[in-house]
Amino acid sequence: MSAAKENAAKGALEYVEDGMIVGLGSGTTTAYFVELLGKKMKEEKISVVGVVTSFDTEILAKKAGIPVMPLDGKVNLAVDGADIVKKEYVLKGGGGALTREKIVDYAAEKFIVIADEAKADPNATYPIVVEVVPFSYLYVIEEMKKLGLEPELRVGGKKLGPVVTDNSNFILDCVGEVKGDATEFEKTLNAIPGVVENGVFSKFWKIIIGNEKEFYEF
Repeated sequence: MSAAKENAAKGALEYVEDGMIVGLGSGTTTAYFVELLGKKMKEEKISVVGVVTSFDTEILAKKAGIPVMPLDGKVNLAVDGADIVKKEYVLKGGGGALTREKIVDYAAEKFIVIADEAKADPNATYPIVVEVVPFSYLYVIEEMKKLGLEPELRVGGKKLGPVVTDNSNFILDCVGEVKGDATEFEKTLNAIPGVVENGVFSKFWKIIIGNEKEFYEF
């Protein structure tokens, strides 16, 4: 168990109120939040409905006793993890769920990013993840190179061939930096034909960081 990840999740839990529709992100830190939310609902007898961002999170939510619903346009609060945290943006996509995560996170009235302290290390690096239509991946790779990125098709660890997302698409892991304004760079990537979504998230309400003892706002 990671105390840092659990503490980050506890920080976000304080913003959950009775009657909320909560977007449930994907990843190891969010898994702690889902588990803690299920306990909060039982102990405080509150009603919360989740909107999940992946098949993995749906399984976790049901196990925790959180009812789930499809995204119908209203999400009061979204809580999601990150692979790298900066003041201006966060990078996501390690679990390959970035498209559904961004849809739910950006649809929310308030979006909280939770992460352990290591993710906020200024020296930490992580590729820019891009989900692409399979038909387009070779073309998109060449377009990414024009932006100074070094893309690589993600392949499975326990399955031959490319990783296939919940949306039946491929994933490119692009080594490189977010250039200039993060919001504009995010738009530039998405403007490339064949790109479904990218892992640069520049729109959020709060970032909560956890360490071994506590949590704090970044």
